[in-house]
Amino acid sequence: MIPLATKADAAQVERLSELIAGRACVVVGSAPLKAAAADVADHELVIAVNGGISSVARAVDVWFVASRPQDKPGSAHVKPLHMTMLKQAKGRTAGHVVLLRGPKEASEDATLAMLKRLECRHHAWSVLDKPTKRWIEGEICARRSDKAHCSSGILATAVALWCRAESVRLEGFSFVPGYHYLPQERGAAWWRNHVDADRRALRALQEHYGARLSGAILDRVAA
Repeated sequence: MIPLATKADAAQVERLSELIAGRACVVVGSAPLKAAAADVADHELVIAVNGGISSVARAVDVWFVASRPQDKPGSAHVKPLHMTMLKQAKGRTAGHVVLLRGPKEASEDATLAMLKRLECRHHAWSVLDKPTKRWIEGEICARRSDKAHCSSGILATAVALWCRAESVRLEGFSFVPGYHYLPQERGAAWWRNHVDADRRALRALQEHYGARLSGAILDRVAA
């Protein structure tokens, strides 16, 4: 177990620079897509977020995924929606897994055990804790309140830009509730409970990074 960070740890972000710096990246979220799979170019470094891993037809290079202590196989406390998200990784491959830990308990062992059970292969992993997320969102996402946090997809986008990606293109992002892997489900409002924060963050990232950031979702930021 890696002790939880009690203050921002820039190394949790900077260690990803060797993978991301200078690369054209595509960040794939879990929102519904127009096609069966995300539009990913051969030359792009693929960064998937949570259930977005099953939107990509090939192995992903980096996967940001929510990690919970209840992820341990056999746990009766894991929430069904979270479990469904994790199952999107069944039989898939990620080069580097970034485990987004909660604030109270180190959870990487539980999540890694579940990924092993799901036969999700990965070559390396690291953790990213709440204080670090709060720090990077404050630096480049215009976050001022401890409560107004961004979605994991916007966090992954901010990390990629901070790590000096040549460009970052967004796929599978939406301000409307819904997941690509639950096409028959009517999305609950809380599935997108950080829309205002995401709009604020995308405006800030556009202002800071300009044309290095692209994606259809940007056209809806001001809507």
